[in-house]
Amino acid sequence: MYLSRLQLYNFKNHSELSLNYCDGINTITGANGIGKTNILDAVHYLANAKSYFNGIDSQIIQHNKDFFSIKGVFESDPATEILVQFETGKKTLKKNNKPYKRLIDHIGLIQTVFITPYDIELVLGSSEARRKFIDLTLCQIDKGYLHNLSIYKKTLDHRNALLKGIPGNSIDPDLLDSFDAKLIPAGNFIYHQRKLFVDTLMQFFTPVYNFLSQSDENPIVSYESQLNSEDFETVLHKSQRSDISAQRSTTGIHKDDLGFELGNYSLKKYGSQGQIKSFIIALKLAQYQFFQSLTQKNPILLLDDIFEKIDVDRAQRLISLISDSGYGQIIITDTHTSRVDTHFKDLDSNSVHHQL
Repeated sequence: MYLSRLQLYNFKNHSELSLNYCDGINTITGANGIGKTNILDAVHYLANAKSYFNGIDSQIIQHNKDFFSIKGVFESDPATEILVQFETGKKTLKKNNKPYKRLIDHIGLIQTVFITPYDIELVLGSSEARRKFIDLTLCQIDKGYLHNLSIYKKTLDHRNALLKGIPGNSIDPDLLDSFDAKLIPAGNFIYHQRKLFVDTLMQFFTPVYNFLSQSDENPIVSYESQLNSEDFETVLHKSQRSDISAQRSTTGIHKDDLGFELGNYSLKKYGSQGQIKSFIIALKLAQYQFFQSLTQKNPILLLDDIFEKIDVDRAQRLISLISDSGYGQIIITDTHTSRVDTHFKDLDSNSVHHQL
C-alpha cells in the first residue's frame, strides 16, 4: 500500500493543496516556512488519526478558518480512500466514504515512520518523548497495546485526581486499591510489550547505526523501568505513602524511559552532533524494519529536512540504504533542489519531485 494522492484543505498553512506521489522516492523542495513539514504531518495524520507535532486538533486549522480536511488515496487491492475532517470540535474519519465508529479501529491500517529535526528531543528531551516513541510504534501494530494504554492513562488520571483532591489522611485505601487493580494488568501488559519491543529493536538498530557511522562504537538502547526489578503490584504498594504525600502517582510504567549509550557513555552527555543525528536516524530506520518484520508490509517513510546537519558521506550512505529494494514509498523534503539532485542523481528508481 502506498499513497498516490494527497489533498489538503485549511490544514495548517495550506489553504488548498493537491499532490500526486509514486510508490518509490518522492521529493518536495522549497524555502523554509512554506509548509513542507506540514505535508509530511498530513500523511502521518492519515495513518494515525493525529498530528505528529500537535495533539490539539483545533490548533491545526488554518487561521480564520473553521475546519480542516485531509484526503488520501492509497493504492492497494482495491484502492483505499481515507478522509479526515475536523469541524466544530468534532473529528470524523472515513474509509471509502464509510465513517469509523471508533478512531481506534483505523489505527494499524497504515504504518508511517517519521524522521524530523525535532526528533532531537528523543535524546535531549524528557522521558516523555522517548515513551511517545515506543507508544506510537506499538500502537500502530498492536490494538491490544493501544487498548491497554488507553485503560492505563484513564485509570491513572482518576487515581491522580483522587490523590490530589482529598487530604492525605482522608483517602480511603480501598478506593486507592480499586484503581490499582485496574492499573496492574494494563501496566503489566504494556511493560512486557515495551520490553519485547526494545529487545527486538536492537537486532535492527545496531547494524544500521554501524553502517551509517562507519564505526564500531557499540550503540545501546536499554529499557529503563521500575518493573525491571519488582512486580507492579509491589511497586504500587510501596509507593502509596509517597503518592499520598506528593498527591500524584510517583511510580508506574508512566515513568519508563529509554537509555541511549555509545561505547558505554551517555549519548545525551557525551555524544557529538553527528553521533546523535546518526543515532536517531538509525533508531527510526530500525523502527521501520521492526514494522516490516511484523506486518510483512512496507511503511511509508517520511524524511523531513534529513540532510540538514549531517555530513555528505553519512547522507549518501543513508540514501544508498533507503533506496534499496527493501524500502517502499519514501517522501523527502529539503530546502535545496540541487542537494536532492546530487544525492539521487545516480539512482535508477521510480521518483516524483514537487517544487513548492
